[in-house]
Amino acid sequence: MLVIMKATVRSLFVALFVLAMAVPEAPLSADEDSMKNCYDVRGEARYGALGYKHIVIVTNKCDLTLKCEVWTDVDPSPRVSLTVGPKATEEVACRINSPARGFKAFGECKKE
Repeated sequence: MLVIMKATVRSLFVALFVLAMAVPEAPLSADEDSMKNCYDVRGEARYGALGYKHIVIVTNKCDLTLKCEVWTDVDPSPRVSLTVGPKATEEVACRINSPARGFKAFGECKKE
């Protein structure tokens, strides 16, 4: 019985590996790949009088101006636009007076 289980598990792992190798991954262009290295997006909750502000912070690590769209898992739409200058950091509030402290921040940036 144990031999059959080991063979089944081994076959399952081989099948999953073959399937993973067969599914093509969408390739990133060199420009898109390098852009992801140009910025960091993070979230910060700041307590105010009536609740938490959900702040999204974008840090530009490159020598070019970025046009960014940011959002959170709490407020996925509408996305908030902001411009971040070279080697600068900008922030924007996506939610004000939230009862919850926890959220995840997301963002995408492109050359302006």
